[in-house]
Amino acid sequence: MRQLLAIAFCLLVSTTISAQTDSTSTFWKPSPRNYQVKHAIEIEALPFVYLSSGYHISVGYRYKKFRFRASTIDVGTFNQETQNDAFERFESKGSFGLFAGYNVWKNLETYVFLDNQKFDITQKSTSETRIKNYLTPGLGISYQLFIGRYFYLQPGVHLYVRSNNTTQFSDGSVYSLPTEIVPVIRIGVRPWKKF
Repeated sequence: MRQLLAIAFCLLVSTTISAQTDSTSTFWKPSPRNYQVKHAIEIEALPFVYLSSGYHISVGYRYKKFRFRASTIDVGTFNQETQNDAFERFESKGSFGLFAGYNVWKNLETYVFLDNQKFDITQKSTSETRIKNYLTPGLGISYQLFIGRYFYLQPGVHLYVRSNNTTQFSDGSVYSLPTEIVPVIRIGVRPWKKF
């Protein structure tokens, strides 16, 4: 049995090696390369929000090195407040964003965005909640790590630029929405493309 498995393994390896030498295209390095696409539709999601009973969907169009996309998000039970222990902040249904990006090198993309963020802000001591909308500009950078031709992971970092975004509560306390640097990782699929 071990000999049969060893022979099967050797045949598999030799076939893979010969297939790779016969062609310049492989599963991990397809030819043409994924970043050489001229037109593409891309659909993405932030997987962590689904773990907290939320959702996120993003649809984008790529034209050569430019990419434009729109997204909507509800983070569910995920508390996004990391700087002020007296409050909780949840991005809720109705939040959406517009993104415009440029591939500066291979699959490395920089982009600007404008998010209309709808937050449920709760003061922990009184349980008082305020619902506020903020129009937030920002900058981002991310890299598409393709798994074959269709699927990819896209880790990145967002800088949310906020100023004068305050919410006052009935006891006189004030919550200030901070400028933040937030790591993100999206999973994506490219269902249509043209080279």
